[in-house]
Amino acid sequence: MNAPAPTLDGSPWVERVASLEPEEFRERYLLPRRPVVLTDALARWNALQRFTPAFFRDAYAERPVRIRGRHYRLGEVIALQLASNAQAPAPYPCTFTECDDLIADLVPRFACSLPNRHTGPLLPTSVFDLVNHLEIFFGGPGGEFPYLHYDMLRMHAWIAQVHGDKEFTLYERGQEHLLYVHPEMPWMSRVDDLHDAERWPLLHQARRHTVVVRAGEALFIPCGTWHTARCLTMNITVAFDQLESSNWREFVRDVVGEEYRKGRPWRARWLSAYLAALGPLLDLGERFGANRRADWGHSPGAHA
Repeated sequence: MNAPAPTLDGSPWVERVASLEPEEFRERYLLPRRPVVLTDALARWNALQRFTPAFFRDAYAERPVRIRGRHYRLGEVIALQLASNAQAPAPYPCTFTECDDLIADLVPRFACSLPNRHTGPLLPTSVFDLVNHLEIFFGGPGGEFPYLHYDMLRMHAWIAQVHGDKEFTLYERGQEHLLYVHPEMPWMSRVDDLHDAERWPLLHQARRHTVVVRAGEALFIPCGTWHTARCLTMNITVAFDQLESSNWREFVRDVVGEEYRKGRPWRARWLSAYLAALGPLLDLGERFGANRRADWGHSPGAHA
C-alpha cells in the first residue's frame, strides 16, 4: 500500500506527536475527529516492561480464549503466534477481557484519554452489553483483523501498543457508500477479504491511510472511523474506549437505534429521554473534574 497521503497543510494524515497536552489534543485531534499517534503515552505503564509473550504464556497459559469460533488455551495460541510468519499466520485475533488483576499495570490512564463517562454511576451499564471497554490482543506476524469496522456505539478507540509492531489501516470519514456496510450491524462492513478487489471493487476506491504503532505508543481512533489492523511482529495490544462530550450525541443515537433494532421501542424512547437529559449534567460535572480518574475507576470489564 502506498504511504499515507498528506493533508492540505502538508502534514501526514496521521501525525506522530510527543508530550501532547490535553487541551491541544482536544483542539487538534478530538474535535476535528483526526487520528493521531501519541509516541510517549505509555511511558509510566508497568505493562510496557511486564507484558511480554513469556509473561502471559507462563502466568495465563490455561486461560481459555476463543478465536473465530474455535476454543484454545492462551498459552497454546501464544506458542503458535511465536512460531508464525506472514506467509503462515497463527490464529488471530486472540483477546481476553477479564483484566482485573492486570489493571495495576495499566495506570495511569493518560490524560488525553480522559474524561471518560462509561464508568459513571448515572449511566445504565446495560447499554454496554455488547461492548468490552478493555481488551488485550495477542497476535503473531501476518495476523489480520477479520473485518473492517468502527467501534460500537460510536466510542473513541485507543490502541495502546505494549509489545511489538502493528499496522493500522484507517479510512477517511464519509465513505460508507464504498465500504459495503452491513445492513443489520452498521458498525461492520460485509467485506470478508480486504484484499479481494474483484469481489469488493468499491472498497479499493476508498481513501485510506496506514500507520505503524510501536511499543510505547498509543493510537487515537476517533468515533465512527473505519479501520482494520495487521500484526507485523509478535505483539500485545491493550485496546480501550472513551466516551465524552464530543461523541455523546452519536453514542445516544446508536444506543437508541440498537434498542429499536432489538424490537424494544419502549426502552428506546426511555433511554433517548434519559440520556438526552443526562448529557448536560455530565458536561457540568466534567467542568469540575468529574470522570477523570486515572486509575480507571473500576475494572473496565465489570459491566458485562
